Amino acid sequence: MKVLDINDMNSISGGFNLIGAATGFSSFVFNSGAGFASFVATAGAAFAGFVANGALGFGKFVTGQVNWETFVTESATNWNGFVQTAGNSWSGFVSNAGKDWKGFIQAAHA
Repeated sequence: MKVLDINDMNSISGGFNLIGAATGFSSFVFNSGAGFASFVATAGAAFAGFVANGALGFGKFVTGQVNWETFVTESATNWNGFVQTAGNSWSGFVSNAGKDWKGFIQAAHA
């Protein structure tokens, strides 16, 4: 029976680094969780702002301070602001998660 040396084991494992994989995956999970929480907070605050501005705008319309066209235009602007903010936050989360995943893959490779 042949005793495996380090080169044989590396060849069999395909260059897998168990410690690197464990720490890399832990880092990916932690960073992705924090990034997703940041996305939720940012998008949630932006949506809350949209709802508040919409309610105020509707109140102005009902009380006659603005006409329907102004209300609709301001509502569209507020919605676009929410979509832009949430979209940018989501893109940042996805980009960072991809970088963290790449780091995990590199750490797992011997």
